Amino acid sequence: MPPLELTTSDFGQFGGPAETFCLITSEQCGEFISLNPGDGCSRVLRLTLPPGTRLGELIATSVPEDAHVLAVCPGRFLDSPTPEELGGRRLAVLPAGSTPLTDEHVRYFLRTAARTDVARQTRVAEEFFDLVGDSDRLTIVDDVSGTEAEFDHTAGACVWNQQAGVLDPGDQQIFPPGKLSVTAAEITTFEPDARLLGLNGDLTLRGWPIVHRHEDPADGADQRRLFEALSPLVAHAVTLHIAAGTIEGVTPRTPGATSAAVELEKLLTDDPRYRVIWELGFGINTSTEIIPANCGPNEVYGATGGVVNLGLGITPATRFALAFLCPRSSLVTADGTAVLGARKAVRRGRMQRVSSASCGCH
Repeated sequence: MPPLELTTSDFGQFGGPAETFCLITSEQCGEFISLNPGDGCSRVLRLTLPPGTRLGELIATSVPEDAHVLAVCPGRFLDSPTPEELGGRRLAVLPAGSTPLTDEHVRYFLRTAARTDVARQTRVAEEFFDLVGDSDRLTIVDDVSGTEAEFDHTAGACVWNQQAGVLDPGDQQIFPPGKLSVTAAEITTFEPDARLLGLNGDLTLRGWPIVHRHEDPADGADQRRLFEALSPLVAHAVTLHIAAGTIEGVTPRTPGATSAAVELEKLLTDDPRYRVIWELGFGINTSTEIIPANCGPNEVYGATGGVVNLGLGITPATRFALAFLCPRSSLVTADGTAVLGARKAVRRGRMQRVSSASCGCH
């Protein structure tokens, strides 16, 4: 298969050009990416991340201070560089270690990122946070199932996160970009006692699950088994019963969802930390499609009006971290305004207009 031909100016999330664009890959990945300097970029620096070396170490020692950096390292678990290591560089990272990505998956997400409208993402994010900020109470609704969960984001502490739009110097972001979220504490540090205290009601899951693992290869078999056990959710819904940010029960909505509900109940019983709704996520990348597999970058999927997703657990504190895409759900404000989701995507019918030269008085 020939290399995928890209230029540095394809990736709008970096903003304006830098003199040096650095592509960091793992050994098996570099051969199928051909990256050429775009407008305003004088050179592409290609580096391979050696086994046992942290991404931050390599950046701090080998990458110019004002460079743009893209890390695409399938099979490698990449810890975020510290602010001191990153400095003024702008960093985008393809999440390619916690779920099994094929070479074709990597190619797909590179192509997707190259056509992502980052300016539009910035506008969507600004509108999202304006609407959320003006409404204390938000509701996640599933019009098909008739379920609702209310979220009072002023109750207790929570942290809003933006992985979308243009990077500033010293910023790091997922690749392709396109996710907003709210977490019970800082997104990278699991606190078992933290809760989204204002989240109460019923949440319906029906969509692709994602099962992330950490570095231990021995977890691979159970990761595959858990993903397969939850895969009925693609076609069959279950409802989570939530009180103060904690899952209190799981109900299958159809017989086809029973096995997935049983698997979820077992997970919650075996490790009660999974009962915590750790993250409410909102995918806003409308340039990507769902990869029908256990694929971490699916979390940015935004359909046409944005997609609600739900996160349980965080590695390595928990053995796995689970995400559930909920493309039938909508996020609405207290006055019923659709912020994001299925209701936002509904197109109104075009008004019928008569264009003949007649006004009834000829």
